[in-house]
Amino acid sequence: MIRIINVTLLCTVYSSICFANQPTTALQKFVPQNWEIISQTHGDLNADGQTDTAIIIQPKNTKVHNRRLLILINQKNSLQIKLSKQIPNWTYRDDENCIDDALSGGGVSIKNSVVDIAFDAMNSCSNWYGESWTYRFKFDNSQFKLIGFEYWFVYKTDGKNKTYSGNFLTQKLKTTQGNEFDDNVKPQISWKPLKPILPNTLEKMTLKDSQDFLKQMIQP
Repeated sequence: MIRIINVTLLCTVYSSICFANQPTTALQKFVPQNWEIISQTHGDLNADGQTDTAIIIQPKNTKVHNRRLLILINQKNSLQIKLSKQIPNWTYRDDENCIDDALSGGGVSIKNSVVDIAFDAMNSCSNWYGESWTYRFKFDNSQFKLIGFEYWFVYKTDGKNKTYSGNFLTQKLKTTQGNEFDDNVKPQISWKPLKPILPNTLEKMTLKDSQDFLKQMIQP
């Protein structure tokens, strides 16, 4: 997930998570009382022609920090929980001045039978940076296996950016350097081998904050 962000967006102060949704009737039974859905997506995860669903839920009480990712597989037109995983409390960022909630510009999405879980860290007080990172999983042998990742970083002062795109299926890491503010700057692209990591399933992995994300993904 490479973000195209202009100066106005980089300087915007996000006031809240803007993607909250009320649960539909089909999802209501999976959402505890006084909880809400803050991100949801739909798509066929297991290639059976049925529409599956993934949601992130949290208590409506903002003082209670407890987020969960639920992946729901459609079996004979009935959704069943395939995975329930805790979303780390660092995503709230309540103790960090000027850093937005890590799900304010991210969340869960499904495309081409792949589940993406995206986080970001936009510093609204500083002119230094903005960043985002994405874990990418595919359903394989009843597990959600890590197949790739994206990490994007930009300096807000001059627009210089760097994107790491890792593909564990091809075991290749693509690094792109460019400029968000100047279309005349030709991106510089380099490739390196990418080593497999363990654990490599959503069930067992720890979802890391930005400073530890690349260390988790890229092994020396």
